[in-house]
Amino acid sequence: MVKLKGSIKISGDKSISHRALILSAMATGKTKITNLLESEDINSTINVLKSLGVKIKKEKNIWVVYGNGTCGFLEPTKALDCGNSGTTARLMIGAVSSNPIRCSFVGDKSLSKRSMSRVTKILEKIGAQVNLTNYDYLPLIISGSENLLPRHHIMIKASAQVKSSIILAGLNIKGKTKITEKIKTRDHTERLMKYLKINFKMKVLKNNHTEIELNGPYEIKPKNISVAGDPSSAAFFIVGALITPGSAINLKNIALNPTRIAFLKILKKMGGKIKIKKLKNSCGEDVGNINAEYSRLKGVVINSKLSPFLIDEYPILSIAASQARGKTIMKGLAELRHKESDRIKSIVINLKKLNINVTQVKDNIEIYGKKIDLKKNKTIKTFGDHRIAMSFSILNLICDNMLLIDDVNCISISYPKFKNHLDKLLN
Repeated sequence: MVKLKGSIKISGDKSISHRALILSAMATGKTKITNLLESEDINSTINVLKSLGVKIKKEKNIWVVYGNGTCGFLEPTKALDCGNSGTTARLMIGAVSSNPIRCSFVGDKSLSKRSMSRVTKILEKIGAQVNLTNYDYLPLIISGSENLLPRHHIMIKASAQVKSSIILAGLNIKGKTKITEKIKTRDHTERLMKYLKINFKMKVLKNNHTEIELNGPYEIKPKNISVAGDPSSAAFFIVGALITPGSAINLKNIALNPTRIAFLKILKKMGGKIKIKKLKNSCGEDVGNINAEYSRLKGVVINSKLSPFLIDEYPILSIAASQARGKTIMKGLAELRHKESDRIKSIVINLKKLNINVTQVKDNIEIYGKKIDLKKNKTIKTFGDHRIAMSFSILNLICDNMLLIDDVNCISISYPKFKNHLDKLLN
């Protein structure tokens, strides 16, 4: 049987890469970005920014962005194509809303089925004019304004993308924009703003609610950015090592943001032998190395309150659960229905194909772990979802490559080097 051995440096974090590009474009001057993730989603953000008049070029392994300022976007001459990237669409809709320009946003077939109204309803309340297809989806047309209203926004649903969209709009709004989060979400935007010395306030309120206060408009000074490795990408190899006998791996330069590594706590609770070593702080993010080795996992209950911190990791956690002793229950997964695929459906359908006892009860998934013993090849339906494709590619390690992944090309959306890195650990 194969095993994973050795050490690799994980590609740049997708969430940080999007934000590094956008905030650099909103600065006034030249920013150099190193270790930027070069995936289809990030290319979508680069191309949208270029269409808005931002000069971006690659010099050897460094990306250089010549920022136009917080009110410097130019009216595009063509539709802004976000491809498959929900992050590109939601963040850039917010970013352009406080500029006096008219933009049309489009996306691919998958993105055009994902809700945009949770962002646009907020922007409409502060003065942006938005026309959405069927009140919820791309294509959309937005007419922005320099005179959007400063307002206090209370987040009803936990969403780092919606929060970041409001923040990006607020950077060019005159007056105080406040955002209250009842449930804390990923905070890459806030950390990067602190690193760039953007003067905003953050405080913890009663009941652990968080409040962010901006007082715009801002002039952002450029500052070079180094993007840490993506923990969500690292998760695939970590689970691969945990479920494959004889494996022991070292993953370098990983972002250890507390809002991104909840999956490590889950895997440790399952009995995973994982060691984390913090090494430095880079551009507001803690960065370090992670070691993982083969472990006998056990089933656990994953509480719904962890859901905002595990959205991208549930598919690979379901693979870990399939090889754990006993039952794993994942609660409160409603948000998974609004990703590149309905990930609840994608997980359940494919695990059932492999005779794993898996049940779906409303927005919960229950998985009973067992050894997989295949007599013939099984086709895995990815539904065009990169994280489903990578998760079952990892399970294939212990299935003697008898799983036929129907669309491996979708992996390039978030992790073009996935196969190269996996092959390196297999050699």
